[in-house]
Amino acid sequence: MGLFIAAAITTALALAGFAILLRHADDRRAVVLAFLVALPLQPLVIYLVRLPIDGLLRTTFGISAGVVTVISLLYAPLTEEPAKWLTAAVPKVRDAIRKDPIFLALAAGAGFGIGEIWFLAHALIKSPSYPDLPFWMFSGFVMERVEVCFLHGALLIPPFYALASGRSFLLGGLAGMVGHFFLNFPIYLAATNAFGLGAKWKPLLVLWVLLLVVIGAVLALLLPRRPTPSRSGRAGADQSGPTPP
Repeated sequence: MGLFIAAAITTALALAGFAILLRHADDRRAVVLAFLVALPLQPLVIYLVRLPIDGLLRTTFGISAGVVTVISLLYAPLTEEPAKWLTAAVPKVRDAIRKDPIFLALAAGAGFGIGEIWFLAHALIKSPSYPDLPFWMFSGFVMERVEVCFLHGALLIPPFYALASGRSFLLGGLAGMVGHFFLNFPIYLAATNAFGLGAKWKPLLVLWVLLLVVIGAVLALLLPRRPTPSRSGRAGADQSGPTPP
């Protein structure tokens, strides 16, 4: 019950951030739509993509094979980032991204992150080793998940901004994948006790995530909210005629 309450508190905090975002958005319907489309994507990508791939790899190479460990580091960047891109496949969301990519990225990231909160809470509660503690004992879960809700959106800024500015969506998406890999890589180092740091890894991981939150916030604040289309994007628009209002 404690983790369930902690997940509810985390969701409330994430929704408070989303409400602030929504208040300042130009197209609130598109922002809400991006949020709702992203909401179930994290559990879906786990069940439909990551678990089948993981099962196939472990059947082929064995549970303790090094190749499985290495490839597992890429699961999240290679599956979660493209899953978030699916929000741009919705025409109304895609049109709004071209006008306001940062807000749409943060909205989709919030929805994706909240879906992940409840997926993880459910998985942990069902685990035989789940510690049934009071909700305040899960403060680390709350802080981490709130940060991740923001980071999911920050990692989505590069492809959405590229789309809005007429640049390569795939290159922007690749930048998001690389950022996601660097976010997760220290977790692997801590799990393997790299450099023999032992318990020192825990505060280092906290600082690492905070650093990336700061970088993501700087990216969101310093980028012009409405990007200027690139020359190729303007040329394409000129050739296709005037844009309807």
